[in-house]
Amino acid sequence: MADGSQRTDYMAMEELKKRAQEHIARGDQPLGETRMLVVKFDTNFDRFAANVAYELRHLVVYRTDGGNFARGLVRQTGQLANFHRELLENSIANGTRVSVAARLYRRANPDPTLRWMMSVQFGRPVIAVSQNEGGQIYASPAVAEQSGKNLAELVLQHAAIVVENPHWSGDGQKRLRDWIKLAQQIGYPGFLDLWYYNRVAVFEYVNWDTTDGRRKAMTTRTAGKLPFDGTTGSMSRGVSFSAAPDTPWRNYPFRNAIKKCVGQRNIDDCHGLIGNELRFAESEIFQSIQEMNKQIKRVSVVAGLDFFSVSGAPSDSLGPLAGMFYKDIRTRLLDPKSLYATYMKYSQDTSGVPIW
Repeated sequence: MADGSQRTDYMAMEELKKRAQEHIARGDQPLGETRMLVVKFDTNFDRFAANVAYELRHLVVYRTDGGNFARGLVRQTGQLANFHRELLENSIANGTRVSVAARLYRRANPDPTLRWMMSVQFGRPVIAVSQNEGGQIYASPAVAEQSGKNLAELVLQHAAIVVENPHWSGDGQKRLRDWIKLAQQIGYPGFLDLWYYNRVAVFEYVNWDTTDGRRKAMTTRTAGKLPFDGTTGSMSRGVSFSAAPDTPWRNYPFRNAIKKCVGQRNIDDCHGLIGNELRFAESEIFQSIQEMNKQIKRVSVVAGLDFFSVSGAPSDSLGPLAGMFYKDIRTRLLDPKSLYATYMKYSQDTSGVPIW
């Protein structure tokens, strides 16, 4: 990792602009990759930029020109300078480790020797912990708070990229795009509290064989009041249909994505983890709604109705507690600030099970 002895001279911006214009004139197409860099912070921007450039030494031209091009490249967009000012405002000490997501754009070319670096963009830094002389890891509350905020916003930035995966398609992708828009509108820290009911807990609760006595035992955390939270409890009374003991009622997809990205040095690995978490959540809600409809169909004597009915819904035939839960889901489907709202859009089902 670079230190204060690192050179700080850099390629002139005029030369970098000239090269960018040449890329445009040739019609060069960029090929992007993302790397997570761990850099020592320095209150002097020249030295901080040099440290960042040094971490790119295996990815760009460096040894042949002593890092002159790399140190200019990291300054080109002005993003790094802006982030450096933010870190200074938070009184980050010299030597603090900072994680920075770098999005590198090379010239797309079948010949590896002609894949010249075109530009680099940076995500907002995530402040890591410092290390004292005794080797003990520590972080001040202010640093920890800022670090959490930066990591959450970084994951949301990459989630917005992930959902545009060209290999994804259909209504599922549209719903995920809606989730990203909603999270961006809410902002930090609110978007971390976006949640959905655990599919396994829901199935257990609405199953037509589940008694109201068991339903009450599953919802002791909220004393049976909606929306449910906590866990389903020990499930010791009788045999469970699907839920393991203490199954959580709520899942938080954005919180889960952040947890899975903690400790990842390569943001490309984090990309996959974010995508898997969001796609899993989208599928779980969709399948949960399907299963709720199937339970109604098993007991309903009124053909063509479903739990979205305002009154006299066949969901009431599952029992008063289950009926109230169906109405709670209906409320979430109509709430634009809920993850459920997007399931009122697009074509919902192709399996012959009507959702609405």
